[in-house]
Amino acid sequence: MGRTHRALPGSAAAFLIATAAWFLGPCARSEVAPSYSITVRLSNFAFTPDRLLLRADLPVRLHLVNDSRGGHNFSAPALFAASTFPNGAPPPEGEVDVRSGQAVDVVFVPRVPGTYKVRCTHFLHTFFGMTGSVVVEGPSR
Repeated sequence: MGRTHRALPGSAAAFLIATAAWFLGPCARSEVAPSYSITVRLSNFAFTPDRLLLRADLPVRLHLVNDSRGGHNFSAPALFAASTFPNGAPPPEGEVDVRSGQAVDVVFVPRVPGTYKVRCTHFLHTFFGMTGSVVVEGPSR
């Protein structure tokens, strides 16, 4: 004798879906909160500060603020290649564009200790001194 399967009534199915979403929602995407934040100002041919000190394996929020009338970027391809981005993808080609008067946040976890070069790749900006460095120290014990 065959068994007959009946569909759940609409309200029961909706309840089960809502309950599953409530319990599983946090698993879908969990944002990593940074351990600390550093603000870097991008102005006419300068990063301020021009030397950053980061700790390996600690999430950091890099808050980039462009105070100038022109566009700039924060180009650090080697640093970004040696980091993970728990809340999203790494910046394309290791550069973060920041338009005039805008601010951009990048949350990442530097993984490899070392000294990394930073520069603005806009025409002649590096030549005029828009360079800096990021030092990543080993993880604290």
